[in-house]
Amino acid sequence: MSQEQDWSSLPVDLLILILNRLRWSSHPSFALVCRQWRSAVSPFYPAWITPLLLNTTDVGTTNIRYYSPYFQKNFEIDDTLEAPGAKICCASGRYVTLCMPKQILNVDLLSYDNDYLPLISQFRFEHIVYDGMRKMVGIDTVCLQEIGCCMQNSDEVWERWAYCYPDRTKFTASPVSNPVFHRSFIYLLLEDGRLAVCDECKHEEGFEILDKPQSFGFVYEDSYLVESDQVELMVVLIGRRGSPVNIFKLNEHTMEWEKMESLDGRALFTGTLTTVMKKTAIKSMQNKVFLPRLYDWPDIVYADFVLRDGEFAFVESRRVDNKMKVGNGAYSTNMWSYELGQRENPRDFWETERMDYSIWVDFSNS
Repeated sequence: MSQEQDWSSLPVDLLILILNRLRWSSHPSFALVCRQWRSAVSPFYPAWITPLLLNTTDVGTTNIRYYSPYFQKNFEIDDTLEAPGAKICCASGRYVTLCMPKQILNVDLLSYDNDYLPLISQFRFEHIVYDGMRKMVGIDTVCLQEIGCCMQNSDEVWERWAYCYPDRTKFTASPVSNPVFHRSFIYLLLEDGRLAVCDECKHEEGFEILDKPQSFGFVYEDSYLVESDQVELMVVLIGRRGSPVNIFKLNEHTMEWEKMESLDGRALFTGTLTTVMKKTAIKSMQNKVFLPRLYDWPDIVYADFVLRDGEFAFVESRRVDNKMKVGNGAYSTNMWSYELGQRENPRDFWETERMDYSIWVDFSNS
């Protein structure tokens, strides 16, 4: 006689079909029913908790990895950025912008569709800034200090680049700081700490170097310009070998830089051409600056990047043997961070390895 079967004997393939019809919020309860049901539930990791560090091994075509400072894991995706020779320029929401010698493309990080912009006429832009909607601005700060603007029309088609060669005072931009949109202007941090400003509606007039603010008055190694989550213009200055880290906010009434002693519970993710500031309820991340430097290679989870129930998440892939590569456990966190007001500890910075070819991406508002 055949043994009597109950709900716990349903095959895993069928349970997975049932799971696909349920909201993720119900999956933990589903897994509590019995061991068989739990075996059908794939672990998933929300991608919106903190910004993620998209990193690659080299310029151009390569597999995509995301490092999560919250989960302290690398999520490796079975997809590639099909853009040989391209460099990452900036990121906005679920899009990352890549620059090739004669063309710019916008990549949707969920579908991996490449949105090619029209060809660039002559020069490769050193800086690209994208408003996340319909405007892309390219800036050449080396040769002719050319400015190009490309607009997306109502049919979501990118129109031809409009160029200008403004006859204004030449300047040297900070080599690692990307321009930012701020209150209808494009701000560019100069090598000496001053600001150059361009009206995005009158880009053909070029940049104007402001009389104020002046330089910061001390030596720093890296600088990153950012518009904060409270629409403030800020700059992060990093000293030699990571110490000290100073953050200044622009007082737009006096046009002077004001040093910040606290981030008011926020966290700042910088060190790439896109800098992100976020309010966080995670106490271990409050008032800290995170840089793309790792103590050890973090655990790897081979995953699919999906959007379900309006939530971006990584789901462990069933296509591969999902074995994690585990670090040596010498540190409680894989990524180096600096808490404002802490005592300087440059040796802590020396023991880290820089994550080149990386950019911060933020899916919380996508």
